[in-house]
Formats: sequence, structure tokens, C-alpha cells
Amino acid sequence: MKTAQDYINLAFTQAQDDQTFAAKSHQKEALDHLNRAYEVIRDANQTWQLSEETRATDDDFWAVPFDLHQIREKHFRLFNEAHHADLTDLVTFRVFLKELEVVKPAPKSDRITAKQAEVTATVVNLIDRRMAQYHEAVDLGRLFGGLSVSVTPHVVTNEFNTTFTRCFYFLEGKFTPLSVIMAALDTLKREEKVGGTV
Repeated sequence: MKTAQDYINLAFTQAQDDQTFAAKSHQKEALDHLNRAYEVIRDANQTWQLSEETRATDDDFWAVPFDLHQIREKHFRLFNEAHHADLTDLVTFRVFLKELEVVKPAPKSDRITAKQAEVTATVVNLIDRRMAQYHEAVDLGRLFGGLSVSVTPHVVTNEFNTTFTRCFYFLEGKFTPLSVIMAALDTLKREEKVGGTV
């Protein structure tokens, strides 16, 4: 039987390395996996609601949203506090995955691909060194040439039991695909070399 974390891992395997989906069906499947993770939490919560110490009212029992997309702050009181952090993560992950673009894979320039590989390696190295949890943001200002970039790493295990790190990147606090950040950094570096013009 799969855990909520198993379904979260499956959701993140649907996205490409450049934080896009290759097809709309991949995005739908990722969101379906997150909803299954929510179902695991919802089912566990029902046991808590029906326990002797809780004894939820019929209204509260039936007020628990059926799907993840229905969860709002007001619903958290209906859940055991032990589930609050997981619910917050699921809602956040759903927003991230809904914002990812659907882009067919395209060849990248060697220069940008090399820089992207360096960024990914550095993030993985920082996670290993600091033993950071997947949801902690890591400041990568120096790596990105002074741009205000942070990253939220997430450890993913796919159906072949391969574990790897997938990251969400934020520029000035706004979710931004790594390819866009790399292209912007590349342009800024070229402008510096030619005295402010491209």
C-alpha cells in the first residue's frame, strides 16, 4: 500500500528536468498523484475523527473536502494537527505543478545546459552537506551571479526506485523555471562583457 509520500514522489517524476511538462497529460497525472496522497491523509484522518477522544460531529465529519483542490485554511480544524504540515505541503505542491508550463522537450545550447548541470549539482551538494529537508529553501545568490534566486529541493523516488532531487526555483520570490533564470543570467553576463549592450 502506497503512502502519501510515495504518491508525492510519483507526482514529481512527471515533470521534466527544466520544470515543465512534456504534455498536458503528464500534468494531469501529477495532479492526480497529489490527490491520491491527499486521499491517504483524508482516510487516516477519518480514524482520528471517529476516535473516542475526538468524536467529531456528523457535520464536521462530512465537511472534510473530498479532493485536494477543495482544501482551504478553514478546513484545517477538521484534521488532526499531525496532518497539518503534510496538507500545507500538498496544497503548495499542487500550486507549483499547476503553474508549470507544458513544453515539448527542445534541444538546449551547450553553454546553458552546462550551467544548468552545475546548478543542479550544487543544489544536490548543498542538500547533502547540510542534511536539509526537501522543503527548506536554499539561498543560491552567488551561484546565480547576484540574482535573487532561491530553490526548494524535493527528493523524489520514481517507479524504478531511483532517487534523485527535483527543485523549484524562485527569482525575486516568484516561481520561475530554471531555463528562464539561466537564459537571463547568460544575457546579463554577455552584457557585462560588451559594456552593457548585447
